[in-house]
Amino acid sequence: MVLNTSAFGAFTRMLLVAAMGLSACGGGAPAAPRTNTGQPSSQPSPPVGAPTWEWILQASGLPATPVQVTYLNVDGFDTPAAYVRSANARGIKTICYISVGTAEDFRSDFVQFRSLPNVVGRPISGFPGDFYLNINLYPQFISIMDARLEMCRSKGFSYVEFDVMDAYQDGESITGFSISRARTIAYVSDLVRRTNAYGMQAIQKNADDLSSELQPIFGAVLFEECIRLNFCAAAAPYVAAGKPALNAEYPSEWRPGAFDRTQVCRTSSNAGVATIITTLGLDAPADRC
Repeated sequence: MVLNTSAFGAFTRMLLVAAMGLSACGGGAPAAPRTNTGQPSSQPSPPVGAPTWEWILQASGLPATPVQVTYLNVDGFDTPAAYVRSANARGIKTICYISVGTAEDFRSDFVQFRSLPNVVGRPISGFPGDFYLNINLYPQFISIMDARLEMCRSKGFSYVEFDVMDAYQDGESITGFSISRARTIAYVSDLVRRTNAYGMQAIQKNADDLSSELQPIFGAVLFEECIRLNFCAAAAPYVAAGKPALNAEYPSEWRPGAFDRTQVCRTSSNAGVATIITTLGLDAPADRC
C-alpha cells in the first residue's frame, strides 16, 4: 500500500500489513510481506536478459524523462497520461499501480465505496485514510474497480499492479472482516479477466502463498522484501513460466548493519527475481541489482 501526497505529503504509505504492498498501499503503503516457509530443492536460475524495473509512486518524484528500464511502475491516479505515453514511446512497459484491497479517502472514488453498506472496514494501522475493503462483497464494488482499470487503459498502461490483495492473511481482528483465500482468488480472478479485456496484464502483489494458483492468469509477480523475509522461492512459478518476477528491498527495514548489498543481489539473482533497493516512500529513482 502507499501514502498519497494529497493526504500525507511526499511520503508513500508502506505495506505493513505489504504487504506489497501489489501492496507500495498505493498510491498506499505496502503491507509487510509474509514469509513463505517452503523452500524448493534448488533455486531457479535467473532468466537471460533479466528485466530492470523502477517503482516511483509519488508523482513529485518522477524524473522529467522516464527512467530507461524494462518496467516502470507508477501511481495510476496521479501519473499524467502524457508521462505514460512518453515512457511507452521509449519502449518501457508501464505498470499502473492501484489498490484492489483498500478504499483510500484521498482518491476520487472514495465516496462511492463509503456509500455501500458493510464494504469499508478498519483503517490500516499507521496509515490514516486507507481502509480495508470487504472482499466478501466484491460484486457490490467491482464496477468501481473496473473504472480504475479503465482509467489505467485510457492512460496507456500495459500492466496493472494489484496492491493489497493479501488482506486475507491479516485476519478479522485487523481488517474487520473474515476473508478467505478462496474468496480472494475469486475476486482477483474477476479483476484479471477485466484487466485482460482492456488489453492489459495483471501483476500479483505479495500474497506469496497464492503464487502457484495465480501464476497461470497473472502476467507477473511483485514482492516486497522477499529477501529480508526469506520468501523469494514463491516467485518460482513465475520464473519457470518465463514471466517477470520483481522485488523491492528497503534497507531501512533491516537490522542496523545487516543489509549487505552484495549478498542481497546474489540472493536475488539466484532466485531469478529483479530487485530494486529503495526507500519506503517510493518517491525517487532506486538502486538496482
